[in-house]
Amino acid sequence: MRFSNAKSKKWVPFLYFFLGISSILTVLYFFLFREDINQIKMWYAIPAVLVLLIFVFYSTAKYFEFDSDGNVLTFINKGLFISNFINYRENRAEFPKEKLKRYRIQNYVLYSFLYVYVKSKTNQIKRVRFNISLLSNSKKRALKKSLEKVIKHNNEIS
Repeated sequence: MRFSNAKSKKWVPFLYFFLGISSILTVLYFFLFREDINQIKMWYAIPAVLVLLIFVFYSTAKYFEFDSDGNVLTFINKGLFISNFINYRENRAEFPKEKLKRYRIQNYVLYSFLYVYVKSKTNQIKRVRFNISLLSNSKKRALKKSLEKVIKHNNEIS
C-alpha cells in the first residue's frame, strides 16, 4: 500500500500567504486607524498571537508518505513550504518489515503522531516519530490496517 498527503501540499503555501497578509493588515489597522492603541495593550498581544499561529501551522504542516509494497516499509516526513528547494526537515525511515515490533498513533488537538518501534541491529527497540497531522482519517485507518497486517505476519513467523 502506498499513499501520501499530497493534496494538502497544494494549499499550504496559500495558508502561509493568507497568514502573512492578514497579520500585516491587522497591524496596519491598529496602527493607522485606532487612536486608543496606546491605552489598550493589544499592540503586544496581536503580534504574539500571529506569531503563535504561524509557529503552530509551521510545526503541524508536514508532508507524509508511506509505502509498504515489497519487503521494506518506508516512512517519509518533510516540510511543505520550501522543502522542494531546501530539504531541511526530512525524517526518513526504511527498514525490512520483519523489524517492525509495534506502532502507536497519538492524536492531540492539533497534532497527530505515528510512533514506530523498530528492532535495530543490536537488538534494541528504537522509536521513530512521524507527524501525520495532515493525513485524512481514511488514510489513517488504511495506515493502521497495513501496519496491523505486518505485525500479525511478524507474530506468526516468530
